[in-house]
Amino acid sequence: MDTTTLLIVIVVAVVALIVIGAIAMAARRTRMRSLPEESKTRYAQQWRAIESRFLEDPGAAVREADQLAVSILQERGATIDDQHMPKELREARVAAQRSEGRPGTEDMRLAMIEYQHIVDDAIGVANRKWAKTGRREAA
Repeated sequence: MDTTTLLIVIVVAVVALIVIGAIAMAARRTRMRSLPEESKTRYAQQWRAIESRFLEDPGAAVREADQLAVSILQERGATIDDQHMPKELREARVAAQRSEGRPGTEDMRLAMIEYQHIVDDAIGVANRKWAKTGRREAA
């Protein structure tokens, strides 16, 4: 084997390892389990209650939304630590931290939107809307 052939083999091997690593990381992200219907209903109702308290006490609503999001993610099998935190949870927490000690609710509203993404991903938008209206939508 000459040097050029050896170099090509090494480059192909490195590219293959990178592709395999990327596939493994993507598979790890999509491994979250679906929730049972009972959990979806319970989380939808809890989210509705948290949303309704936002205008009255935004800080408390954001803290409750964080706890709900963590519960949902853990039930779905997500790893929640500093190195493996889902993007939406990280962004919600960053927005919530920006609001600390500042007047206004814009950052807390942004945090609630990120938490809502977590809820919607787990229970579906239709279930969340059902909890809000009390009516199931026909497909």
